[in-house]
Amino acid sequence: MDDAPLSEKHARILRKYKPVCICNGIKVPRVEEAIENGARSLEEVARATGCTTGSCHGERCVPVILEMLDGKR
Repeated sequence: MDDAPLSEKHARILRKYKPVCICNGIKVPRVEEAIENGARSLEEVARATGCTTGSCHGERCVPVILEMLDGKR
């Protein structure tokens, strides 16, 4: 059973729905999965997820992906 306070539980649940790539509807768990499966660069994450290929060409998602990669290095 999860003994975390309710606010922490809500934060974890909401994280699943947080978009990384707004243009393509790619959410945090998909990018985390790519990183867990070995993606170590922006290009590798983009190839694995489709991020950076939307109408903004990565203008919105690149900073988020780089931040996520920094957290995993």
